Amino acid sequence: MRFKHLIGGLIMSACFALFAVTVNAQEFTYKVEQDRTIGHRDGQLIISDKGIEYRAAKRENEDRTWTYEDIKLFEILSPTRVRIWTWKDRKLFLGRDESLTFKIVEGQIDQKVSDFLRERIARPFVTSFVEKEAAPLAEIPVKHSHRFGGCEGTLKIFADRLVYESQTGHDSRSWRWTDIRSIGRSDLYRFDVETFEPQIGASSRSFNFILKEQMPDKTYDLIWSRVYRPTPLIRATEVGRER
Repeated sequence: MRFKHLIGGLIMSACFALFAVTVNAQEFTYKVEQDRTIGHRDGQLIISDKGIEYRAAKRENEDRTWTYEDIKLFEILSPTRVRIWTWKDRKLFLGRDESLTFKIVEGQIDQKVSDFLRERIARPFVTSFVEKEAAPLAEIPVKHSHRFGGCEGTLKIFADRLVYESQTGHDSRSWRWTDIRSIGRSDLYRFDVETFEPQIGASSRSFNFILKEQMPDKTYDLIWSRVYRPTPLIRATEVGRER
C-alpha cells in the first residue's frame, strides 16, 4: 500500500510540475505577412517568454529571432498589425534603424498579449489597447490633432501610465511613463506629449491634444512628476563595489 501511495504521489507531483511549465512557458503564434516595398513574405510570428521569432514560410527567405533586449521599439498598431524596430542599421537608408511590419492574417493581438509584452519589454513599447479595469486618477475630454483633421476622445491619467482613448478606438494609445520623452502645454487648452515612437525624418513622435476643459495644475504636476521622475545619483564608490 505504501508503495502504491508513493507511486501515486510521484505521478501527482509530475503532473503539477508539467502544469507549472505549461503555465509559465506561454507562447502566442500568428500567421502573418511581412510588409515589404516589393512583394510580401508569408510566415509565422511567435511571441514567447524568450523573445519574438519570425519563421518564413519559404526556405529561401530569412528567419529572424529577437530577444527582448534586441528590440528597440515594439508597436501594436492595431489588433492585426505590428511593427518591430531593431538596432540593426539599414545601409540603403543611411543607417536608419531597421523596422519590420507584419500583418496578422489569422488571429488577432488582444489585451492579454499586449500585457504579456508590456511586462517583458523594457524599451519603449506602443500599444493601441487601453486597459479597462482600473479607475483613472484624472481624465479630460480632448481632441487629438492630426496632420489633417483629428479625432475626439479622453485623456486618462493612471498611477503607472498615460492613456488616450479615442471614441473610435482606432487612434488609442497607452504609454508607460518611461515611454514618454517629454510633455508640455503652450496654453491652458493645449497639451503635448512627445514619445519615443520614431517617424519619417525624426526619432520621436509628438501627440498634440486640444483640451475641451482646462487641465488642473495638480493634474499637470502629477504627469510632470511621473515623466521627469528624479534619478538617484550613483556614487563612484558604489559602482566600484558592484564590480
